[in-house]
Amino acid sequence: MLYYNFFGKGETLVFLHGFLESLEIWNNLINKLKDNYQIITIDLPGHGKSENLHDINTIDYMTEEVISVLDKLNIDRATFIGHSMGGYVVAAIADLYANRVDNIVLINSSTLPDDDAKKAQRLKACETAKKNLKGLVNLSIPNLFAKHHREKYKEEIEFVKNIALKTPVEGVCSALKGMRERPNRSSILYDFKGGIYIIVGMNDETVNPELFLTLIPETPNVHVYKFDGGHMAYIEHFDDVLNILKNI
Repeated sequence: MLYYNFFGKGETLVFLHGFLESLEIWNNLINKLKDNYQIITIDLPGHGKSENLHDINTIDYMTEEVISVLDKLNIDRATFIGHSMGGYVVAAIADLYANRVDNIVLINSSTLPDDDAKKAQRLKACETAKKNLKGLVNLSIPNLFAKHHREKYKEEIEFVKNIALKTPVEGVCSALKGMRERPNRSSILYDFKGGIYIIVGMNDETVNPELFLTLIPETPNVHVYKFDGGHMAYIEHFDDVLNILKNI
């Protein structure tokens, strides 16, 4: 069973963090939402306080583990919010368990699979993590923020780095291998009937926002928010993300 926090009353929101993160990344948002919602935050496999049990943590496996948490808590339906890798899991939940989903929020994420270059990059990152996790973290985390935000968010960058450094190398590599193998979930953009909220950083160097935006249909249930930040909208555009969540 994955490690999770569960509190509050009201409509259920489930928060899923990204690669090299943990449920702690949501703390500031949760503090603003906890009085009006029932909230579940979860550490995905091999991250935070959740064990790493497999050589490859596929997105489908992560999905089953998240659903197991909801089953344990007797939660039938929820709105799912995912950052980056967490968004891959949210897309899979909308695909495989649509009857459990009210709305989805994809923050700096995508429904597309990795291309060949990204797949090679994942394997390289795993090898780097095995040799020097600290080096990987120190190099990669600042680059998640838009260049014009890095000075402003120095403290937040250190906070995210500290979480990343607690991630076991096995968890790092299992997640990288799982993301590398994930399928195309773009059909959910057309087939899922609940609300779809897509938050994009136009300076995001981790996912390709321009490519993803070309896939998104102009239908009443799909809402797209474009910001001038990088890959960390829940920090770089905190107030905007908070308002989006409050108005779902």
